Amino acid sequence: MHVDPSHAAVMARRQTFGRRLRTLRTTAGLSQAQLAEAAGLNRVFYVGVEGGKRNVSLDKIFALAEALHIDVTELFRSPGEQADHPTA
Repeated sequence: MHVDPSHAAVMARRQTFGRRLRTLRTTAGLSQAQLAEAAGLNRVFYVGVEGGKRNVSLDKIFALAEALHIDVTELFRSPGEQADHPTA
């Protein structure tokens, strides 16, 4: 199935991901340039991802999570959503 990158739902997903990424970055006390460098991304590309204008690959998603020292699932949580913690 072909996904039109200009489709409203695609753009909305990218914007939601970018907002979450921005929240996690600022919580970590990092600038866009610092996070981009730590994740091995071009700063201009990173700014586009955070702004919801660029599509990011799975490899880059994992690199961003690693650079933020978080589990990759945190990038996809809604604000206020709690992580599932297994009980002992």
